Amino acid sequence: MDMTGFLALVLTTLSAAGVPGEDMQPGLAWVFFNGSNFTRPGDAGVDPHIDLDTGTAISDFSRVWLGRVTAPASGEVTFEAEADNGCRVWIGDTLIIDGWTEDGPRRGTFSFDEAGKPFPIRVEFFQNGGTAHMRLFWQWDGHERELVPAAAFSHTLDDRERAGAMVVRSAEDVPVSNTHARLYAPGRQVPETEPVYLVRGPQLFIDDYLVADSKDAQRVVNVPRRTPDIPNPIVTGKEDGCFQPYMTILRDPATGRFRIWYGGRASDSMADSHINYLESSDGIHWERPARTLQDPAPIQFGVSIVDRGAEYAVPAHRYAFAWWRDGGFKVATSPDGLAWTPIASTPLIYHNHDITGLYHDSLFGRYVATVSVYRTGPAWSGNRRITMHSFSTDLLHWTPAHHVVLPDDSVDDGETQFYAMDGYLRRGDLLIGMVKVLRDDLKADDPPDPPDAYGVGYTSLAWSRNGTSWTRDTAHFFDPDPQKGAWDHAHAWIDEQLPVGDEVYLYYGGYARGHKVNRFEERQIGLVTIKRDRYAGREAGPEGGLIRTPLLVVEGDGITLNADARNGEIRVQVCARDGQPLPGFSFDECAPITHNALDAPVSWPGPFRELSGTPLRLEFRLRNATLYAFGIR
Repeated sequence: MDMTGFLALVLTTLSAAGVPGEDMQPGLAWVFFNGSNFTRPGDAGVDPHIDLDTGTAISDFSRVWLGRVTAPASGEVTFEAEADNGCRVWIGDTLIIDGWTEDGPRRGTFSFDEAGKPFPIRVEFFQNGGTAHMRLFWQWDGHERELVPAAAFSHTLDDRERAGAMVVRSAEDVPVSNTHARLYAPGRQVPETEPVYLVRGPQLFIDDYLVADSKDAQRVVNVPRRTPDIPNPIVTGKEDGCFQPYMTILRDPATGRFRIWYGGRASDSMADSHINYLESSDGIHWERPARTLQDPAPIQFGVSIVDRGAEYAVPAHRYAFAWWRDGGFKVATSPDGLAWTPIASTPLIYHNHDITGLYHDSLFGRYVATVSVYRTGPAWSGNRRITMHSFSTDLLHWTPAHHVVLPDDSVDDGETQFYAMDGYLRRGDLLIGMVKVLRDDLKADDPPDPPDAYGVGYTSLAWSRNGTSWTRDTAHFFDPDPQKGAWDHAHAWIDEQLPVGDEVYLYYGGYARGHKVNRFEERQIGLVTIKRDRYAGREAGPEGGLIRTPLLVVEGDGITLNADARNGEIRVQVCARDGQPLPGFSFDECAPITHNALDAPVSWPGPFRELSGTPLRLEFRLRNATLYAFGIR
């Protein structure tokens, strides 16, 4: 059954219990999932109370009950669950029982302010194998323990819609055919329309979108280089408590100070983390000790933060923070990035891998959730981690997730997986992301140290011009340090891009020996830099090379080049629709660019502003030079 059919089943089945009055209906709405983490929905209905006993073995399933519980008394009521394997119980937004492990708590209390008043209740349960049971009891002063009776439970249309929305938002159930994932391949990628209308700003040669023809000019990826000028790692596991190097670095627009939030160690837990926080005057040297912020709710992994600015309409919600817990993507807000309040008690998007990200795309006026899932697919063997996106305008309501990064055994070696994509940075009409590639079938050393160490991670580029469809580069952008014993010898995952002057600071998570080795000390944060917009370029040798664009419409007063021509030169000519050079704009009339610059003005005898709005082609002639981008002034 597809998602549309299943959602109809949910709403139809839940409506069957109708009774008159205020849309309040008896019992709790429930949804059954064939996976133990709210994946693969299979059935729906209404239970009079919570008294589940399968009697027979059912492997790997989960179940959610939604509705209202009527307060039996004013004051404190104790709830107790009998659950095999795990359960969680919320009254309103309060998690009163967090028993998601077999030895976790099964008792909790809630203080009702008025007897006879209905309060929202949500109960989650999972079973990993064997027979299963889940029962919910209560007791209060003067009243002995009993199974919460059917008369105490009810549900509404809102509860039914929440159940249906939860089903739709199970990201790993979205068919692989719902994909916006592409692979970069050399050769022209025909624009959707021609002529191509270019906005003011940088136009990057990261792909072939602006290359109609090319001769003797090769695409080269500009790999960031480590330098001793930066004392890496800049955030450490031992001193700074870095446990999960997923991070956000923002620069305060008022003070210019750098702020970093990252995953901090939570005691000795491998499945919990906190938000650690540091500040810096230069983004390199951080003022210690690190501060551990109060959790908005339990956090498994993820520290992805958006600053909506000092002019945001609701100052108390200026900052938004996303993380993974309880089977999905959760969000909290804050006035200052330090004290956080959840906007919902339950996940807003369900997905079965524990990595998430949040980005605000100002060009399209929407939030982008990056969610990671495990799944199989027709283009790859086995179960792999892949990357999906969902959109929202209010952080509460999200579109069904769609795939943006997928493996393909025809071009990807071994067991290529995509842990996540993050570090988004918009340049003109291009949105650039950093893809965390994982090869758990590889080892950093031979023989590995320790013997059971495994996993190598590197970063690749991805980009989008419409904010929805993404092209992934199969080339490596940033690799682990090949030097054995280096702090980032096994993994080098870029998680954040931050423009600083003429450079982009690329903050990355480094692992020393493997994916799961010494996670409390060997997962740390480093920094490399590149010059602005120099992710990839077109390089020509002494024999020279030529690049010709498709037909363009350029609105501006002139163009600049982002290029390194210190050992040669670059000239530009402007051609009419038929390919003939326009008078005053030929190669011979162009003043050559012979230096290394990010914004080198191109000059001809003719006034470029007179060509504004006219369809034209640009041709670039390179000799011993690399062209990364051109800009429109």
